[in-house]
Formats: sequence, C-alpha cells, structure tokens
Amino acid sequence: MEPQEVVDAVATEPKDTAGPLCDGILKTLLYYDMWNHPLTSEELYAYLPIDSPSYGDFLQTLAHEVTNGRVQRSGDYYYTPRTDHSVVARRYAKELHAHRLWKIARISMHAIKRFPFVRAVCVSGDLSKNATDKTSDIDFFIITSPRRLWITRTLLVLFKKVFLLNSKKYFCLNYFTTQEHLTVAERDVYVATEIASLQPLYNFDLFVRYLHANRWVDDFFPNFDWRNCRYRATSERRSIIQILLELAFAFLPADRIDRYCMNKMKGIWVRRYPDFDDATRSRILRSTRSESRAFVGNFAEKILPLYADRLREFGLTM
Repeated sequence: MEPQEVVDAVATEPKDTAGPLCDGILKTLLYYDMWNHPLTSEELYAYLPIDSPSYGDFLQTLAHEVTNGRVQRSGDYYYTPRTDHSVVARRYAKELHAHRLWKIARISMHAIKRFPFVRAVCVSGDLSKNATDKTSDIDFFIITSPRRLWITRTLLVLFKKVFLLNSKKYFCLNYFTTQEHLTVAERDVYVATEIASLQPLYNFDLFVRYLHANRWVDDFFPNFDWRNCRYRATSERRSIIQILLELAFAFLPADRIDRYCMNKMKGIWVRRYPDFDDATRSRILRSTRSESRAFVGNFAEKILPLYADRLREFGLTM
C-alpha cells in the first residue's frame, strides 16, 4: 500500500494529537517551507526532530493534522497552510530537472575520481535533495587523502578553469575534507540537514564512515536512515591514471606544495572578500590542511534566524 493510500485509510484517532509528534511534523514542514520544498511522508518521517514511536503512528498523526488543517496535502506531498499549493507542481518540475543533472553529475564524478588523492565523491546542495532548477549548480563534496587536500583542490580548480571555462554550473567544488577529519564541528539543524541529505557517487564505504563520524545528526533526526540514500553502484577501483599521478608526487615535496596551495588560496580569499573579518572568513571560507569550504552565501547564519521566526509564529521553539 502506498503512503498516501495508508494515510487515506487511517480512520482512528491518533494517540497523540497535540503533543511532540504533531509539533515535530510542523517544525519539519516549516523548515522546508523556507525552500518551497514540500515533503513526502517518508521524507517527513526521516527528518522529524523527535523519535516517532512507529511509522504507523506517525501516519495516523499526520492524517489527523491534515484533517484539522495544520498540515496541507496535495498528492503525495505535505506542506504548511502558509505555503501555496503550487509548490507541489514546482517540486515535480524540479525533480524532472534533477533527473537530467544526475546524469551530468555521474559523468563529472568519473573525471573527479581520477584526480590525485581523491578518495570519495558525494553530491550536496539542491541536487542532493533531488530538487533543482535552471539556477542550480552541481555541488560536489570531496574527501581526499590526508595532507593532500590542497593539491587535489588546486588541480581540480585548474581543470575547471582550463577545460570548463571556469563554469561552476556542473562542477562546483565548494567543500573538501580529508579522511582523518570527517567529524563536522558545527552542530545545528542546517548542518545536520546538509549532512543527512548528502548522496554518495564514489566510495560508498568512506561515505558511511563520514556519516558514522557525524552520528550527532541523530540528535536532530532520530528516524534518519542512511541506507535510504540514492546510491548507484559504481566501480570502487582506483584508476591507473590516479595511481600514476600520485606516484609522481612521491618524488616531489608534496607536503610543502600542499601548504603553499593552501596559503595561496587564503590570500585570494582575503583579496576577493576584503569586507569579511577574520572570524567570518574562517567560518565560511575555511582553509586548513584538513578542510576547505567556500560557503560564500553564508546560508546557515541567514536560515537559522528565519527558521526561528517561523517557529515562533506557530508557538514553537527550536
């Protein structure tokens, strides 16, 4: 039986019609309403901020929330009353667009995995949520070998500038980390959502290690199950090209080169964003030997206050 049919079939009163489960449903929908992104029942259950007793109890409560008007439903999708029902049609369009971008992302992955010291490739951002439009980039999250992150990043950026005419549309390299630095320090609902929605393209085992290193995400989404990710099996074997390129670096002062590339990028960030103070630059343009991030939009600091305001409108708290 499909989830919508299950909800339609529920006729009994839910066990908890005004408690944490109802509030949790609304909190989750309010977060995604900021992105005009309605959710299926499975997605809503996975991103609940509380541990629901069972999926059946959750569906029962969700049906009651639809009946009393606190939640709106159109087809298989749910959203809050403050959102126009046209978001469902837009989500269908975004899923269709994302289907095309996934093909490009997988082609790009096969190029990225051949660069020196790349150990895993994942997709983040809009595409990881299967909701893109013509303004969306393909955002890649890349895990590298220790002390080689900046060599990898520099080579990939040069490839993008020379062969892709510096286009970020299908080759956006906004986040790198290394194998020995998998745990994320920031812990809030925004970061938890981005981690939980990551989709692996290459090296599934290392992707799972990354999720296990960030088990704190379970505090935000107790029902989240990483086994539901959209992974399409690909060859995990390292390419001959990569092995040969890495062998070449064995005869070079690789540590010094990596540090030089990092310091060079730090200088570029300072010149490019002179209005940022050091604390802001360190947070959104982080450049360490084990992490590189370029979150110029600084979404977390914009989204979290907006989310708190929306919760207060409904008498809820973070």
